[in-house]
Amino acid sequence: MTMRNILIGLGAGMASALLFAGLISGTALAFPLFILSPLPIAIAGLGFGTMSGAAAAVLASALIGFTIGPIAGGLYFILFAAPVAWVAHLIGLSRPDETGDGRQWFPLDSVLFRAAIVVAVAVVVSGIVLSYDPEALISQTMTVLKGWLAESASDGMTPTDAEIEPLIRFNIALMPFTSASLTLGILVLSTWLGARIARMSGLLQREWTPLWTVVLPQQAAFLFGAAFVASMIPGVPGQIAAAVAGAIGFAFALTGFGLLHAMLLGKAARPLLLFLVYAVSFVFLLPLGIMAVVGLVDTALQFRARRFAARTGIS
Repeated sequence: MTMRNILIGLGAGMASALLFAGLISGTALAFPLFILSPLPIAIAGLGFGTMSGAAAAVLASALIGFTIGPIAGGLYFILFAAPVAWVAHLIGLSRPDETGDGRQWFPLDSVLFRAAIVVAVAVVVSGIVLSYDPEALISQTMTVLKGWLAESASDGMTPTDAEIEPLIRFNIALMPFTSASLTLGILVLSTWLGARIARMSGLLQREWTPLWTVVLPQQAAFLFGAAFVASMIPGVPGQIAAAVAGAIGFAFALTGFGLLHAMLLGKAARPLLLFLVYAVSFVFLLPLGIMAVVGLVDTALQFRARRFAARTGIS
């Protein structure tokens, strides 16, 4: 059984590498394929166990390193493959409950919190590997953007350096925050889809728990606050803190959406309202910020726990 699961994991690793390779195709499907590239690893880990997920993660990263480059393979392992396999392992952890008749599973609240921490560390390590230098990146981005604008401008008029540099500098300054948020988003999406597929195939061992029920532990709020304040520090310390704040902030945004799911339970317009909120969030960043604040407040005040306790009569 173990050897079969490892072989399945190796097949999943090949599929993951193929999906990632779509990133260099330059087609409209390149980015969606890249986002879904950790999905086979999640399916292997959730459906066939830790060894299967680990085999998928290692082979996918090795194939990417062999075909695209060692740095690409190493970064894929650090940012996506290893975290997805590890999260799948945590989701599958259990022990006998007090009665001995059932299983007590590792809480999803702790899984999400730990996933955010791991993503923050992975983004920081990736920045070290790539020798992240904001000033050099700003200069390179300006050169590329000015060349592209010069080619596409029909009247020969292009923006001056003074006009485009503040916008570029602002976006580069946010990169540790946005990179951590995007990475955690890909990790959560792959894990959720992998769990859905494993469940439909009858391979998911634990009982299904809707993602919207997850509430981060209160220590996450303190860590986010400290990281957010520290992110104002210039230089490397601020960049590291920004990565931590970005990952945990996105986790709070997810729990904010979860509170919205809970508040709309039983409402006829629930599907439509949720669709509209998610659609707007894909286009604009403001709803994500609002939901992060909502999730933070929910964690601090335990609003969702008290509301459900009132509904069920639990004290």
